[in-house]
Amino acid sequence: MNQPLYNVPEEYPARQHEEGFSLKKWFDRMLAHWQWFVLSLAICLGFCYLYLRYTNPVYNAVASIIVKDEKKGADLLDNSMMKEIGLSGNNKLVENEIEILKSYDLMQAVVNNLQLYTSIQHVGRIRDVEVFADDLPFHLDIVNPQDIQETQKWQVTDSTNGIVFRGDKNKAPVFIKYDQSYSYNGINFRVKQDSSYSGARFSEYNVAVSVPSDAAIAFGRKLSVDAASKVATVINLEMKDANKKRAVATLQSLINIYNIQGVEDKNRVTDNTVNFLNERLVDVTKELQGVEGSVEKFKSENRVTDLSSDAKQYLDLSQQVDIQKAQSQTQLNIIAALEKDLRENEANPKLVPSTLGINEPSLGLLIEKHNELVLQKERAQQVSGPKNPMLIDLQEQIKEIRARMINNVANLKQAYTISLNDISGKDAQLNGRIRNVPLLEKKLVQITRNQNVQEQLYAFLLQKREEAAITRASNIEDSRTILRARSLGKVSPKPTMVWAFGILLALLIPITVIGMRDFMNNRIGDVDELQSRMSLPLLGTIPHIKKLKTPVVIHGRSRSAAAEQIRNIRTAISYTGNGKKVQTILVTSFQPGEGKSFVSLNLGLAYSLLNKRTVILEFDLRKPMLTKSLGIPAKRGISSILVGKSGIEELLIEVPDHDGNLFVLPAGSLPPNPAELISGINMPGLINSLREQFDYIIIDSPPLNVVTDATLLQEYADITLVVLRQNYTSKLVYEKLNQRIAQHPDQRLYIVLNDTGKTKRYEDRYGYSGGYYHDKDHIVPKEEATLN
Repeated sequence: MNQPLYNVPEEYPARQHEEGFSLKKWFDRMLAHWQWFVLSLAICLGFCYLYLRYTNPVYNAVASIIVKDEKKGADLLDNSMMKEIGLSGNNKLVENEIEILKSYDLMQAVVNNLQLYTSIQHVGRIRDVEVFADDLPFHLDIVNPQDIQETQKWQVTDSTNGIVFRGDKNKAPVFIKYDQSYSYNGINFRVKQDSSYSGARFSEYNVAVSVPSDAAIAFGRKLSVDAASKVATVINLEMKDANKKRAVATLQSLINIYNIQGVEDKNRVTDNTVNFLNERLVDVTKELQGVEGSVEKFKSENRVTDLSSDAKQYLDLSQQVDIQKAQSQTQLNIIAALEKDLRENEANPKLVPSTLGINEPSLGLLIEKHNELVLQKERAQQVSGPKNPMLIDLQEQIKEIRARMINNVANLKQAYTISLNDISGKDAQLNGRIRNVPLLEKKLVQITRNQNVQEQLYAFLLQKREEAAITRASNIEDSRTILRARSLGKVSPKPTMVWAFGILLALLIPITVIGMRDFMNNRIGDVDELQSRMSLPLLGTIPHIKKLKTPVVIHGRSRSAAAEQIRNIRTAISYTGNGKKVQTILVTSFQPGEGKSFVSLNLGLAYSLLNKRTVILEFDLRKPMLTKSLGIPAKRGISSILVGKSGIEELLIEVPDHDGNLFVLPAGSLPPNPAELISGINMPGLINSLREQFDYIIIDSPPLNVVTDATLLQEYADITLVVLRQNYTSKLVYEKLNQRIAQHPDQRLYIVLNDTGKTKRYEDRYGYSGGYYHDKDHIVPKEEATLN
C-alpha cells in the first residue's frame, strides 16, 4: 500500500488553509465585472443630473439679535451663584425669548404682514420656480385672508394691462385689469401692478392660497432659533425657504414684529398709570371747580376783597399745615387704593401703576419687579401650558412679590396715618387761634385755603401724568439687531455632494450585488478560493473553452490555452510518483457534468503524443459518455470482460491518426450491478493485463459523490485526479473531500479545476486570443466539450 501523502488533523482540515481578506483578490474580483460599474456609474450620474436639473433649490437666511438684560438688584446674587457653577443667569431669559420668537402667534403676525399665505410659482420648461415680491410683475392683495377656509390653486398669466385668471381648468379664463378687485370662491383680492418690474413678461404662474394658520405652521417649521452660547444673550435665527428673498424678508419681519410687541408690553404698564392719573384728575378738577365757584360766590355776596395781616399770618400757617395734611391724605388714599388692588386681584395678578408719587424707593422697586414678572408670565402663557415649570416658578415669584408689597403698603399706611394725626394736631392749634378772627374773614380764608389745596393736588397729578407720558415715549425694544437678515445662498441641493453621492452609490451598487452573489453562491470559485479551503493539492487548471467541434483539444500542433494546460497536467503527474512511474491514472469528479471524460480523453491524447501506448478505460458503467462523444459504436466492452464473456484484445478500439498509441476500451452494455462487477474476480486480471500492454492506463470513472465505483477503482490506480468545475461544483466538495483525505490519508488524490475563467495575463504573455492560437478547427458547443 502506498505511504500517506498528506499530514492532516482529524478535525475539518480546510480551517487551517483559510486566508485573510486580500485586497488584491477583491479588486481583481470587482475588475472582472467592470461592465457593471460602467453601467451603474452611467445610471447613477444620470439620476444625479436629473435631480440637480429638476429639483428646486433651498436657500438659507440668517440673522442675530442680542437680548438686553435689564434685571438688577436681587437678580445679581442669583447670577453670581449660577456663574460659580458654570452657568449663566441669562439662560432663562434667553430661553424665554427663544420660545417667543418660535411662537405661533408671532409667526402668524409675520404671515399676515407679508401675505405669506399666498405662494406664487413661475411655470418654466424644466421646473416651476418660487417667486416673491419684486420678482413679479403684479401683486395679489388678499382683502379678507380670515375668510380662507381651504387651500386654493389658481393659474395666472401676465398680460399687458392686467392678468388672465383661471381658477378652474374646466372654466374659461377671466381677464382682470390692474387695480381691479375680483372675488373667487369667497376670496376677495385686488390685482396691483409693480411698475419697477423689468423681467420677462407674459409668463404663466401657479398661485396657491393657503389658510393663514396653515401657512404660519409651515413657515414655523422652516425657522430655527438657537442661543449663540450658554453665557451670552445672543440669539441666532435661521430660515430655509425655496425663495431667497422671501427667506430674508420673513426673518427680518419676524425680528421687527418681535421688537414691536416687546415695546407694546412695556407701554401697557405706563398706559395703566396714565389711566389711573386721568381718573384722579377728573375728580380733582371737579373739586377745584367747585371750590373756585364757592370763593367767587362768597366774595360776591359778602363783598370781601382782603384779610387783616394778623389773621392772614395765622391763616397762612394753617394753610401750609392744610397742604401738608392734604398731601399726606392723598398719599394715604393712593396707598389704600394700591392695597385694595393688590388684595382684590391676588388670584389674577395684573400690572400695577408704577409712577404714583409714593415717596418710597423700596415700594417702587417692588412694583417694577412685579410688573416685569407679570409680563414674563403673560409671554410664557402664550408659548406653554399651565403646567410648565417655568410658568409655575413665575407664579410663585409673583405671589412672593405681592406679599412683600402688601406688607410694605401696610407699613406705609401706618406711617402716613401717624403723620396725618400729627398734622391734624397742629391744625387744631392754629384753628384755635383763628377763632378770634372775625367769622366772615375766617370763612373766606377757609374757602381760599381749600382752593389752594385743590390747585396743588391738581398740579401734582398733572406732573405725574407728564412723567408717565415721558416714560412711555422712552420705552425701547428689549433686543438689538447685531446682524440683519441676509441670505447665505443655496444650501440644497449641493452639486458637489450630489455628484459625490452618485459616484459612491454607483460603486456601492455593483459591489453590493457582487458581494451578495458571492455570498449566495454555492458553487466553487477561483483557484485562490479552492487552494485556501481544500487540503488536496491542485495539479492544474483547464481554461474555459467557448466552442469546439470535437472534444479533442490537443494534438501535435495545438497551441491553445486548454492544450497547454493539458500538457502541464501531464507533466505534473510525472512528479507525483516520488521517483516511481505513475502508470494507472484514475480520473473522477465530485458530481456529474464537471468534465471528467473530457479530461480523460485529452490526457490520453497528451500521452499518445509522447509515443506512449495509452489506453482509456470507460469505467463509467452507469452513464458512459466517452465513446458517445467520439462517435464510436460499442455494444460490448468492459462489462462483457468483467462477466467473462469477452477478451480484452477483441474489444480494444484504436483511435485513428495516433500511430497506434491510443486505444479506448468502451463500457459496453450497462450492467445492473456495476459495483459488484468492479469488485469481482476478473477485475485484477483486467488491470494487470493492461499494465503489461500499455505505458499508461487512464480510468474514466463515475463521480465520487454519486456512487461507490470510483472508490473501488482507486485500489488499482497509482493516483486519482478529481475534476472540479469552476462556478458549477457545489462548495460541499470542500467538506467532503477534506473529510475523505482526513479519514484516508493514504489516498493519492489531486485536484484538476476545469472551465476556469480566461486569464488575461496568460493570453498577453503567449499571444492567445480568446483562448486559441491557430486552432480554429476544433469548435463545438461548450456542453459537448465538457461532456455534460
